[in-house]
Amino acid sequence: MDVPTVEQIGDKLRRAGLKVTNQRVAVYRVLAMLGHASVDSIVARVRQALPVVTVAAVYNILEAMADAGLIGRVHSTGKMVYDITSTCHDHLIIDNGKAVADLDDPDFRKMIESYFSGKRLDGYRINGARVYIDVETISKCN
Repeated sequence: MDVPTVEQIGDKLRRAGLKVTNQRVAVYRVLAMLGHASVDSIVARVRQALPVVTVAAVYNILEAMADAGLIGRVHSTGKMVYDITSTCHDHLIIDNGKAVADLDDPDFRKMIESYFSGKRLDGYRINGARVYIDVETISKCN
């Protein structure tokens, strides 16, 4: 994944209605590098550039970015993981939540969207469907 420049991150923040600060730029940049990450992972990386940043500050920044639609949240791992991709897509939950990866399978996505396109749930409107698939790493033998 290409890591956006400071200027590009600033533009994204402004378009999302967020003030551009050094901490916000650093948090977004780290998440762009990692793709999917927990608050603790992001804090550890951000502190390499900004040693005094607090866990609470990073959490608040991530939540503001997610609320603004700039990043996504992955809820299926037992702990909150943030996702640089904010659009509706599916995930692999690897080895009981040790890692998260995007499931990039257009046929699968098309099947899910097709299934829900005509569905009605009494008392609800379907806004989207995200699928989390639990997978286990298997060793490859030669």
